[in-house]
This record gives sequence, structure tokens and C-alpha cells, in this order.
Amino acid sequence: MPATLDQVLSAINTVNRKLDVLMSQHDEINSDVQAIQQAVDDLGAAESAIEAEIAALKEANPALDLDGLDSAVGSLKTAVAGVAAIPPPAS
Repeated sequence: MPATLDQVLSAINTVNRKLDVLMSQHDEINSDVQAIQQAVDDLGAAESAIEAEIAALKEANPALDLDGLDSAVGSLKTAVAGVAAIPPPAS
């Protein structure tokens, strides 16, 4: 049985509503990706600042054992690099 014009228009309207939802979700995902990228950038800057502070402490106080801090910063650096390496979704 062939579809009537009303059935075709109804189907098109349904597809349009679903497309609107998908486009809205796409915009939200892009916004989330930008926020995550900014957070990763901020973490990278913080990691660099912490490394610089540790280096200054070592220079000012060579007797201090800062191996624990060096290790923690190394772990932070690895984690930031891992997150930064995740490719964003295709837009």
C-alpha cells in the first residue's frame, strides 16, 4: 500500500525532530570537549609551575630530599599527557 502525503510529511517531521536533538547534543559535546581541553591546558601549566618550584627548592636547599615530589609531578605529567593525547570527536 503506497504511503499517503500525510504519512510522508509525518515521517519527515519525525526525522527533523530527531535531527534537531542530534545537532543539539553535538553542540553540547563540542562545548564539553573545549572545557576538557582548557582543563588539560591548565593542568599542564600547573605541572610546569610545580616543576619550577621544585627546582627552585632544590637549588635553595640542596640537602632536601624531594624525590617524592619529583615522582608525584612525573605521575601528573604522565596523566596530563595521556588525557591530552585523546583525540577529540570528529565534528
